[in-house]
Amino acid sequence: MSEAFLTRFNFAVEIGVSGFGGDEALANGSAQAARGAFSEVTGLELTLETTALREGGYHSGVRQLAGKVSSPALVLKRGVTLDDAFWAWVRRCTDGTYPLPYVSGEILVHGPQGARGEAPARWRFRHGIVTKVKSADLNAIASDVAIEELHIAHEGLMREVRR
Repeated sequence: MSEAFLTRFNFAVEIGVSGFGGDEALANGSAQAARGAFSEVTGLELTLETTALREGGYHSGVRQLAGKVSSPALVLKRGVTLDDAFWAWVRRCTDGTYPLPYVSGEILVHGPQGARGEAPARWRFRHGIVTKVKSADLNAIASDVAIEELHIAHEGLMREVRR
C-alpha cells in the first residue's frame, strides 16, 4: 500500500503471520505485513483484575492481590485498505473455516505529518482474529471510507513508545 494513501488517516494497522496456526496462507510468500489505515481506534485498554485480601495484623487497609489482565476487542473505525492479504485475513476469520487465522499485529499512531513521519507510538496485539466487519454505506458521492468498523479480539496488548 502506498504511503501517500495513508496520509489522510492517523492510525495504521499492520498484521503479520503469528505462527499460532491457521495464518500461513496469508503470508503469500511475502515478508511484508498486510496494512490498513483508520481514522479512529478504540479498545486500547488494559484492566488488571484484583482480589481484596484482609490480612490479620495488617491494619493499614485491605491488601490488593494482582490477578489476570484483560482487554476489550480493538475497534478500528472509518478505514481503508487496498491490501489483498488484509481482506484475505478478514475473509478467513469470518468464513467458518478452521483453524482460525490468528495473527499478531501493530497499531501505529501517527503524528500530524500522517504516515510520512515516524510513528511515535505503537500498540502491539497478539493472536488476534476479526469478530465483526461493518462496511460503509455505498454512496456515489460519499467519501472513500470502505470499512466503517473492524473489531479484533486478541489475547494480549502492549504499548511501545519510540524515543
